[in-house]
Amino acid sequence: MEMNQKDYQKEKEICSKRLAAYTEAIQRITLEKSSKVIDDLVEERHRQGLTQQDIADMTGIRTSNVARLEKGKRIPTLIILQKYASALGKHIEVKVCEGTEE
Repeated sequence: MEMNQKDYQKEKEICSKRLAAYTEAIQRITLEKSSKVIDDLVEERHRQGLTQQDIADMTGIRTSNVARLEKGKRIPTLIILQKYASALGKHIEVKVCEGTEE
């Protein structure tokens, strides 16, 4: 079945919107799941009396990026989380589960 130019453009737009919505949903879910870990790390940083600058100095992560991470403005990679945790004498443990239920 042949698709004319108008149908092709319409289908392309639908796919683009679907991909954008999917990407947004993944980012939202990832941020929600990582926010608990981040909250725990920030709490530990405060408990140890460390500043964001201290974390930046120990990890090599820019202070502005530490602030964004702590405010939930960026989704951290596991490497960044591990660097932050290591600076606090902690570690990140990843559990891989089948399915999407917890």
